[in-house]
Amino acid sequence: MINSLALLLVTIAALFLSQGAQTTAGLAAVLLLGIGTVIGFFAFIHSHLIDRERQEELEMQALDQSRGDQSLFAGAAEDAYPARNARRQFEKWVVPGFTVLVLLGQALGLSWLLGELTGAKETGTGGGAVLSIMFFALFMIVLFMMGKYSAGLARMDGQEMLRPGANYLLLGSVVCTAAVASLTASHLGYHGWDHVIAWILFAVVAIAAVENGITLILEMYRPRVDGKKARLIYDSRLIGLLGQPGGLISTAAQAMDYQFGFKVSETWFYRYIEQKLALILAIQFVVLFLSSSFVVIHSNEKALLERNGKIQEEELIPGFYLKAPWPIDKVYRFKTDQIQSFTLGVVDDQHDEAKPGGEVLLWTTAHNHGSGMDQEQNFNMIVASRDPDADSAPGAVPMNLLTVSIPVHYRINDLKAWITHNANAGSLLQKLAMREVTRYLIGADIDELMGPGRVSAQETLKQTIDAQAKARNLGAEVLFVGLQDIHPPVGKTEPKDTGGVAEKYEEVIVAQMNAESNRLVALRYSAGKVPQARASAAEILAKARSESTYKVAIAEAEAKRFANQVAAFQSAPSVYKTRMKLESFKEATVGSRKYILSDPANRDVINLELQDQLRKDLLNVTVEQDN
Repeated sequence: MINSLALLLVTIAALFLSQGAQTTAGLAAVLLLGIGTVIGFFAFIHSHLIDRERQEELEMQALDQSRGDQSLFAGAAEDAYPARNARRQFEKWVVPGFTVLVLLGQALGLSWLLGELTGAKETGTGGGAVLSIMFFALFMIVLFMMGKYSAGLARMDGQEMLRPGANYLLLGSVVCTAAVASLTASHLGYHGWDHVIAWILFAVVAIAAVENGITLILEMYRPRVDGKKARLIYDSRLIGLLGQPGGLISTAAQAMDYQFGFKVSETWFYRYIEQKLALILAIQFVVLFLSSSFVVIHSNEKALLERNGKIQEEELIPGFYLKAPWPIDKVYRFKTDQIQSFTLGVVDDQHDEAKPGGEVLLWTTAHNHGSGMDQEQNFNMIVASRDPDADSAPGAVPMNLLTVSIPVHYRINDLKAWITHNANAGSLLQKLAMREVTRYLIGADIDELMGPGRVSAQETLKQTIDAQAKARNLGAEVLFVGLQDIHPPVGKTEPKDTGGVAEKYEEVIVAQMNAESNRLVALRYSAGKVPQARASAAEILAKARSESTYKVAIAEAEAKRFANQVAAFQSAPSVYKTRMKLESFKEATVGSRKYILSDPANRDVINLELQDQLRKDLLNVTVEQDN
């Protein structure tokens, strides 16, 4: 009961202190302490029932001894033990129901804490931070002392019900320490630590809730054995491990004893480590704290020293420096001699620099510039459309979408301005560049931007972004703005029957190229057909003239030959006839075999064979004469 009351008082005080200091880590500590308070009170009720059952057993034993005859009460019915029955019914029905309520409370607490973590207000900016640190430190000491004493008592026989409350007391000491660290960091200006610690405590509560649910499910299938003590289902092992990490060390020691076959945990070295572990950890923490005094500035870097919140005027050149430990001295170093870059739109996080020229990606192929994100997450921006038919065409709009991945290269030329004038100069420069790119693209034509106006657009964007950076004194100079990776959007969810934007854009370009190609083909046809027709006409006329000349000459020759033939016939008719017959016979029998036979009587016999030869290779054999 004392432990539960202490947890209740600390929970109420921590709630008021956390709201006053506006610390989310403190609210997470309140959630854990509140759950521990409820479990502590329930464990008190449970322990009261167990104590009643123990007293009942002692009374029954004393009664049996005073009677001397055990036959009357030996093996008495269950109705004779009302305290035992009450405890059994309590563990059978009330404990599981309470565990379910704790699980619901953890879920509601996580939902409330998640709303506080994702809220828009800045944490750790309230007043009374020093007072909150003092009280949380007091709570840390009180809870630790009470938890340590209760944990020691819980190891004794019959005092097991102290363990749930002791675990939450020790864990409450840990979360109060975390709240002190969060408030201290916020007081020094590091407000981000509050969210980090709050998320860690949120994860602890979430894991404890998951463990609670799993334990509740397994409890339904656990075999019940009379006389065997079972672990309380509302006693979280995770809370016990975080509150008493020594149990983990004891378990590791037992495992080592089992593996090595002898008592490793009883050796002098192990006992020395166990006794000096806190000192070793403290020494390591001190060494880690002092290690922040050493700073190395690399060759391509420059740095500025901040001492007690004030930036020193002198820049730190590359070299080794010794400074006061954090958070007294802090060093801000940046690569001022190196050109840095960021990408507006889709970031290419899988670019293979080993491939020459990179991977070739088509507009019509669903991609995300090689990144591991979803293809539908391509960054699309609005550009103007100067198509004169956009206003009259049904469903047309005077704008287009353009997927962009625009690299911007810059260099830090004033380190002090880069550090002091803005909390995050790099993020501000990126947002300014995105604003200028959006403002420029909304008035640029897509055809001009992707065509001849790309170079001028790059130069204009470079000048406007650089002017914005100089107007806000960021201390950076914009060197390059690239527009080489812009194209119409394409995605895997676009309709396949009609095609996507890139496909339609490609169809328009292809249609324009086909029209230009057809026009050039027509010009080529027109330029070649007319001279070809003229040449054909001249060729036909030349052939006609040649044919006419040839026919006239043949006709004149035939006429002259006929006149000569008439004169020859008139001079010697018989000779002319015989000659003409022989010439006609000669022309008609060209290729035929002719045989001329002579006899002694000088009678010439001429035998003419005018039939076609069957086989010339046999009949045309030459027979050699004997000499």
